[in-house]
Amino acid sequence: MSKSEVNREEWIANVCASFVTSGQANRNYYKLILETLWPPGHTLPGPVVFLSEIRQVIDRFRESSEPYKDVSRRIRELQGEEGIIGIEKQGNGVYTRYQLVSLEINPKRIQRIKLGDILWKEILNKYSHSCAVCGRGKPLVRLDQDHKIPRLRGGGNQEENWQPLCKECNNFKSTACRGCQLECQTCPWAFPEQFSPIKMQGSDIKRIKDAALKKRVVPEELLQEIIKSYFERPDS
Repeated sequence: MSKSEVNREEWIANVCASFVTSGQANRNYYKLILETLWPPGHTLPGPVVFLSEIRQVIDRFRESSEPYKDVSRRIRELQGEEGIIGIEKQGNGVYTRYQLVSLEINPKRIQRIKLGDILWKEILNKYSHSCAVCGRGKPLVRLDQDHKIPRLRGGGNQEENWQPLCKECNNFKSTACRGCQLECQTCPWAFPEQFSPIKMQGSDIKRIKDAALKKRVVPEELLQEIIKSYFERPDS
């Protein structure tokens, strides 16, 4: 069936009926977002709609004097948990816009949960109340609850699949995961304690590069030689 033959009201109703989220408020917001991105009488692709316009629709529904702050998050959940990958984002900041370009829907993700205080405290203690990637903690940054292996890649809500990330690292990880097909088990964002890049002082990097230049080899080759000689020592 072509896009032109799809009944708008029926499609939106079917999508809304299959939402995995249990929160009624979010279900209402999802429906408003879809109705705004595919207005009555419009063909697909739908119109390009500014984030501010979607926020106005939700604010009118809420009848609140305070602007709703989580519109972008609700749209990300539609694209992620609810699998509506036909919503495309354009621009950033005040120029952020969205467009419904297709009716394609991916399988639903495992529903996001919020960890209980006791379990979250245990995970924070495990990581010394610091971001697992950059090592920063409060009061410099706020720590988010992050799935090591994303739910889209099969990650679950078991304790060992959680880590604390600061908002900056969490955003970087989200961007790196988008479209990535590499193995999560060796990803430095998912398991930074094992696979994150090793930091070296600038003076040591210079010494290795200078020595490599004298030996006429690439620095990485010399570094591998140094590592090999260290670990192959009888007392190692």
